[in-house]
Amino acid sequence: MECIDGTPLDGWRIFSAKAGCRAFKGKDKLYLIEWTDYYVEGTNNSLKTVLINGKPARRLKNGLFVVSFGNFVGLSELVLLFESGKTTKVPVEVLSLKVSRMYPELFSSFSGHWIERLSRLQNAFVETLTGEILQYSSAIPFHLESPTGFSTLESDEPINELFAYRFLRSNGERIIEAFETVLRRMKRKLVVEEELLRPDEVDEITPEALLSIVQHPEYLAPAGEGVLIADYLNGYAPTKVLGYMKYESFDTLENRFAKYFLNLLIEWSERVIETLGEKKANLGPIKELRGELEFIGSDGVWDDVGGMTLFHYTSQTLLKGDGYRDLLELYREFTARVPFFEELQRATDNKDIAKLYEYWAFFGLVEELGEILGKKELKVRILPSGELSERGDVYAEFDNGWRLYYNKPLSPTRWSYSVSLRPDFSLFNGNPSKKSTELIGVFDAKFKLDVVDKPKKIEEFDEETETAEKTGNYETWAKLEDVYKMHTYRDALGCRFAVVVYPGERSVFFDMNRGKVGGFALEEVLTGELNGVGYLRLVPEVKK
Repeated sequence: MECIDGTPLDGWRIFSAKAGCRAFKGKDKLYLIEWTDYYVEGTNNSLKTVLINGKPARRLKNGLFVVSFGNFVGLSELVLLFESGKTTKVPVEVLSLKVSRMYPELFSSFSGHWIERLSRLQNAFVETLTGEILQYSSAIPFHLESPTGFSTLESDEPINELFAYRFLRSNGERIIEAFETVLRRMKRKLVVEEELLRPDEVDEITPEALLSIVQHPEYLAPAGEGVLIADYLNGYAPTKVLGYMKYESFDTLENRFAKYFLNLLIEWSERVIETLGEKKANLGPIKELRGELEFIGSDGVWDDVGGMTLFHYTSQTLLKGDGYRDLLELYREFTARVPFFEELQRATDNKDIAKLYEYWAFFGLVEELGEILGKKELKVRILPSGELSERGDVYAEFDNGWRLYYNKPLSPTRWSYSVSLRPDFSLFNGNPSKKSTELIGVFDAKFKLDVVDKPKKIEEFDEETETAEKTGNYETWAKLEDVYKMHTYRDALGCRFAVVVYPGERSVFFDMNRGKVGGFALEEVLTGELNGVGYLRLVPEVKK
């Protein structure tokens, strides 16, 4: 591990103003620390611009470019564009010192340079988050509310392996039952084909049959006595005559769709198994489903069915036929665009810890709330239309009718008396589209530490606020902002509580009547025993 903080590289260098080394070069990437301002400069002002994930970095008057990852942890990329036209791409992994503080014993158990140990611990943390997200989503029965009709343009594949895993795991029985029903009641069609047949095979003499005798003299042969037609053909009789063969075929448009969908599911089950691996997910049900699908695909009846070239989605057989309508519904769910899983996959690919923690916290809250509110009919409903971050279409519905929404905008005309607000998670005592429904409380997931771990006096908060405003120390300001933001939510929305969910050491609540309450239980807030703002500890268990 090489320290390159200030060290000249290939026509450029990167350095920070903080004490100690803050930039390191590994085998294939650069390691940087979050909440650190780095400065990039080229030799003799040769650097034209610096792009951070495609966006230009801020340039100072002295020609230095400022690179900072204040609210991002994971994989990134710097692109250096030089005046000469040269382009240098630098893969970057942004590390969080918070991870080492969350698991100090585990951090110290790794060997090697502290940056290497931090990177391993951070990767283990990401693996834990993604693995538990998969486990949570597998245990919670999702319900995808499909569109009522098809759009003119449709994807022929699901978004990614994460969504495919969720779909296959949740709908295995439905899939197999639908295909077995189709096999038992497979639709056929009557096929009539023109062929040159032996005269004894022809059921009906048509003008076309007579004309074929003249058009194909090669099929005329000398005839013996007693053949009447030979009297008109100079002693010859036809050996082949145009006729019509009638038979039933399984090669229908509906069966072509069923065959296509069957092969699509087999292909995606294999991709899920290959991509996720046993460490990230329980692949037993996926492997079992793949085996059953392959067994169904081995039925010889599919040999007579061609490939799908046209999706006949207006077919009454697909819309109403036993088995077929179930396959159509499954296909619509499988290929619907669901931004929830699209964003989750993007966060997983980029190792965006803050976003992954937000997803993990959502599932964790669903689990905890389900134990309190009852989850006999618990479902997570997802509407495939619209952007998740703008529409708030994902929510968990509990047995008592309460709902926990993910990223739902709360408009000033309905919920807020001032501006529109959008907490990470909003808890309602029913369907928010109904006037009688109330907003119980809100949660915000923050991948931050030290929010309440170190108690401060009011004057200390004031001093830090003033310092943050003057110096632009956003690391300090971000912590203070959480305190103010919860009060803003509770005041503007008129809800019972506003709570930060974070990976800290303890849970603290500030009740309007009782004051500070340490180690509070979530049930106390839900029942109304506590009213105010607080911090709820949610930390995944990471193993080496």
